[in-house]
Formats: sequence, structure tokens, C-alpha cells
Amino acid sequence: MLDEQKQPLVRVDKLKMHFPIYGGLLRRRTGEVKAVDGISFDIYEGETLGLVGESGCGKSTVGRSVLRLYEVTDGSVTIDGRDIAHAPPEELRQMRTQMQMIFQDPQASLNPRMKVSEIIGEPLREHRAGSAADRRERVLELMDQVGLNRDFANRYPHEFSGGQRQRIGIARALALNPKFIVCDEPIAALDVSIQAQVVNLLEELQDQLGLTYLFISHDLSMVRHIADRVAVMYLGRIVELAPRDALYHEPLHPYTKALLSAVPEPDPSIEEKVERIILTGDVPSPSNPPTGCNFCTRCPAVMDICKRDEPEFREVLPGRFVACHHFNDIT
Repeated sequence: MLDEQKQPLVRVDKLKMHFPIYGGLLRRRTGEVKAVDGISFDIYEGETLGLVGESGCGKSTVGRSVLRLYEVTDGSVTIDGRDIAHAPPEELRQMRTQMQMIFQDPQASLNPRMKVSEIIGEPLREHRAGSAADRRERVLELMDQVGLNRDFANRYPHEFSGGQRQRIGIARALALNPKFIVCDEPIAALDVSIQAQVVNLLEELQDQLGLTYLFISHDLSMVRHIADRVAVMYLGRIVELAPRDALYHEPLHPYTKALLSAVPEPDPSIEEKVERIILTGDVPSPSNPPTGCNFCTRCPAVMDICKRDEPEFREVLPGRFVACHHFNDIT
């Protein structure tokens, strides 16, 4: 669990990621998709921050923007005290050793023409880490670490199962001993029987290596298992951020309440007593979000102020942040 004495390893401040929309015969800019619209959060060293929300809310865009796989529109990202968002290319290349990503689809993220040993060793070659013999030994160590048989080093990705391919991706991410890893829905493309194995592996590696994770997922049950704190996203903004147990036991934001009410309960006697919060209407377009609170068009507790003013994302209880006008009077 999170040690409150630790310092933030990752600091994200008012991050925006807007994608331009072009239209007409002259392909002029006619608007923009506000995929991420001014979010702020910290991730402490050694912790796992879960980032949840429905499909299309901007979770994966946050992960890629934090690692600067996209050039951010505005805001700042600091990892281990170094500015990622505005670093020049050569400096950013040096920073890449400290931050890595595990992708959602293990098949699409692995080069089908490369052997496993080449895939895992690619970061070592790119950053000229050690001799060829050193790199070969490091690849074998990494395969041991993620539970892959060394004898499979010369096989190709298509010869592996989905879970094994994801282990290859994890080994590649660990090659340069990073401090921070973005896990972009790393279990979404896997069979349910394999998901727990991969999550348990990530937890073991975190304990062994002192890793810090941003764990992006729409699987609320799995996030509850792995995360120390949880941030809830809706239409490009974070609406609530809290310690895991506090958020699951007593959600504050109306959207978080609706999201958690949709999680199936394994116990049938409890399941039949659960009151589902059914949200009406569709999620607004990120290219034309509503005025005021992004959630005002679907919120069961909407007020007039919600349709006029954007709520401030602020701390309303110790360690609990929420963006909702219902908490304006809480100091």
C-alpha cells in the first residue's frame, strides 16, 4: 500500500490533449476533439494509480500523453523531477529508459517478423546497453523474470498464446530498468482465466523492482485488486480521485456511483438487493462537450449551476478529490 511519506514520482498538471478536426475542400481546421481536457494528478513512488472510465473517455490518451507518445496541447508532465512535456528530443530519448508502456493488444504491439529474443532485446540495442553477450544474458534473465521458458527465445510471436505474448511485452518494458510503467488495459485482450495471472505478475514485479504504475482499465474489479488509489474519468476530465477502499465503499461523484453500481456482485443474495443507477442519454461528443459540468446532461442529481459553471476539481476530504458542485460548501 501507499506510504504517505513518499514523494510523487509523476506529476501531471492541467494536461490537455486536443486533436484537430479538418473539413471542407481546403481541409481547414474546423474544430478539435478534447480527448483530455485539463487534468491534474500525482503518482507516488511505488504506488499503483488506477485510471478508470467508460470507453472513449480519454484514458489511453492520458497514458500516451504522459509518456509523450503524443505531443501534448498544454500543461506539464514531470517524471522523477524532469520535464517530459517540453524536453528536447535528445533529452527525451535519455528519459525513455525511466518510463515504459505495456500495450493493450499484445499481438499488435509485437513485431511478427522478429524473434522473442530480438523483441525483448530491442530497447537494449537502441540505447546501446552493454555488449552483445551482455544483452543476450539480460534477455534470458528477463524471460525468467516474467515466467517464459528460455528455450522459446528463438520463436516468433505467433507461436505464443495471448498471455505469453503479454509476458513478452512486459519483459520488453522492463529491459532498461524503468521506474514508471503505463499499463494501458494490459489484460483487456486476454482470456479471463489468464487475466489474474498477468495482474499477479505485475504485482510481483512491482514488489521486486519498486515499480510505479499507471494502470488504465475499464475493469473495476481488477482495478480494485491492484490499485492503491483510483482516478475516475468522464469525457476528458477526472471527476473523482481517492484511495481505493474509500472510493469503492463510499463514492462521492454521481458518475462514480453509477459506474460502481454496474459492477456485478458474485454473491446472488447481495446481487438481488443492489440498486442499479441507470444513466439516460448518450455520452456527449468530446468535440462539442456541454457547457459547465461535462456530466450535466446525464447526471441524476443535476442542478442549474451544473449547466453553467465548470466544477473545480479539489480536495473535499483528506486525500479525496472530486469535481462536483454538490461539494462546493465542503471546506
